[in-house]
Amino acid sequence: MSTNLRPVPSVAPRAVLYLRQSVARDESISLELQEIAGRDYCTARGYEVVAVETDEGLSGRTWSKRPAVQRVMDMIERRDAEVIILWKWSRLSRSRKDWALAADRVDLAGGRIESATEPIDTATASGRFARGVMTEYAAFQSEQIGEQWAEVRARRFNLGLPPTGSVPWGWVSKKTHIEADPDRAPFVPKLFEMYISGHGFSAISAWLNRSSATTINGRDWIPATVRKLLDSPIHAGLVEYHGEIREGAHEGIIDRDTWAMYERMRKDRTVPMKPRKSVHLLSSLVVCHCGRKRYGNTTKARHDGTTIYHSYVCPSTMPHPPRAKTIATWRVDRAVGEWVKTLPLTAAPSAPDLDHVDTETLAREITAVERRLVKLTEHLVSGLVPEPAYRATRDSLTAESDRLRAELAKAEREHKITPDLYLAGIETALTRWDTIPVDEKQQILRAIIEVVRVETDSTITIFTRWGSHVVINT
Repeated sequence: MSTNLRPVPSVAPRAVLYLRQSVARDESISLELQEIAGRDYCTARGYEVVAVETDEGLSGRTWSKRPAVQRVMDMIERRDAEVIILWKWSRLSRSRKDWALAADRVDLAGGRIESATEPIDTATASGRFARGVMTEYAAFQSEQIGEQWAEVRARRFNLGLPPTGSVPWGWVSKKTHIEADPDRAPFVPKLFEMYISGHGFSAISAWLNRSSATTINGRDWIPATVRKLLDSPIHAGLVEYHGEIREGAHEGIIDRDTWAMYERMRKDRTVPMKPRKSVHLLSSLVVCHCGRKRYGNTTKARHDGTTIYHSYVCPSTMPHPPRAKTIATWRVDRAVGEWVKTLPLTAAPSAPDLDHVDTETLAREITAVERRLVKLTEHLVSGLVPEPAYRATRDSLTAESDRLRAELAKAEREHKITPDLYLAGIETALTRWDTIPVDEKQQILRAIIEVVRVETDSTITIFTRWGSHVVINT
């Protein structure tokens, strides 16, 4: 009888397939082939595929920038799946640190990671060692690719080409050179002329939005986009790499005098941000319905110059519905203040005594019990354990696993954050809300509010830090 047979659980383990198509051409394996291999692997082992998550065209080094891999890890930690299936071990990450963190997170959650094309039994020390060798090799390949790219970029720079091949708006990158875009390049000298004549990035972005000049991704122009565009020395026939600027192999579309004048004015007009106390209650918390963060604005009435108006203004240069771009601060501040007064002022419950409940230890104990179940089944198949003894031990281990899972779930529920925990310690301040200073109010609001969104009809939506939201008419 073969000793390589796997146990057949009473309920099929739930698997989530994680697919990643690399940006490197030599390993850009089709996502379809990865999925087929993963599904075949699951079928052969009796796994139920509950989800397929894909990161397409993303590097294995950028862990935090891959949304699908984050969703996969969340599924394991929420126990929506027990197994992560990869095409190869390198699909999850090519970073040593990220791999170690991912493996630890999955182990603590009682899950596991398996490869469809590099099957390794990670329940054994030798299996974990083999997986470590493969992930180390993946990290080595990643570093080798990085070194090769560094050499390529340095060589391109020495040839007077943009090191990364990326060019700003107004240019087109070819394999051996770059050239001006005939449709967009004529706008660039005008933009430099506007800045040198005194226009700011906001005014320039507004002018571009009114013109026929569209951004590369089709979105509206914003000041940051214009600033990045004009800061590129490529327009003057230069290239930059690691702070060093040298002559480019291309002809510029502005002359060097214009570039030098822009650099001088850019430096002179750059004002360092100074820490200050905002007079606007919801400073940094208010956003527009379009997604842009609103800023507090103060103006004086034109007729007498003494009356002061305060408002929250959206900086977007795109058209807004009537009266939706600016809203008086008092309307939003009053609505938020009234909402604050409705918050429950009962003292927050004392934190439960969880010193004896270590969720990390519970998770490890659950994993250990499940591994013992796997080993027990292997011993049954190999004839080392008689069936009556197997059934008795299996029932005992299953009961122990269920008990540990229930204890872990209880501990997690007790640790769950509630509004009471956010409001703990500020009940006194809330009872005298109308009399405390603005800076103290700001500290309280930033502790309990995620964001305040102004809708198109001037209603506001308050999103709290404990996950709820409320809509208020201003």
